[in-house]
Amino acid sequence: MVSPDGGGSLSTPGRTYINELGNDGYNALVKKVIASFADFKRLSTAEREDVASEAIIRAVSRAQFDPSDQPVAYIKTIARNLALKKLNKLNKPQTEVAGVLMDHTDLDALASTAADTGEAEKEQELTDLAVEALGQVSPQQREVTVRRAREEKPSEIASELGVSTQQVYTQYHRALTKVRASPQISPFVREAYVRPSKGGE
Repeated sequence: MVSPDGGGSLSTPGRTYINELGNDGYNALVKKVIASFADFKRLSTAEREDVASEAIIRAVSRAQFDPSDQPVAYIKTIARNLALKKLNKLNKPQTEVAGVLMDHTDLDALASTAADTGEAEKEQELTDLAVEALGQVSPQQREVTVRRAREEKPSEIASELGVSTQQVYTQYHRALTKVRASPQISPFVREAYVRPSKGGE
């Protein structure tokens, strides 16, 4: 990792802060920032390092940057916001699918290990659970659900899969029922939308 020393875009306080850190101090700061979003397990090591470095550069480039006013906490906040944006971008296809599956959820019911976990992180956790549950339905049900999440028309899906439109509706609703009744999802779905799975298709 290369520290942003000597950058023309740095604010005067930011440049002073970076220079005083030195290479060892900068590397130690990067590790602290990375540790602040260690719960973002979908990000690779390289992606975490990039997020931490970008957060530092953004912070010290701002005119309002004040090295005397908890600069590390300020940088960590920027880093967590950047990490959330990166996660949302990486998981957009999964989020679309989960949005269809979980259109009646109670995000506040999700347990969180981090005291400062925000709603976006709760939603990501719920998305992961929904996608995992979707893997337990039949291949055709999964294909139909993914296509519906992409807003494809039932008639188009039916034509491409070689089934009737009615079968598309049937497979879609069976997938919803199975996923919403699965052990990892049912606690977070309103009771009215949970129906016990009867097995089979």
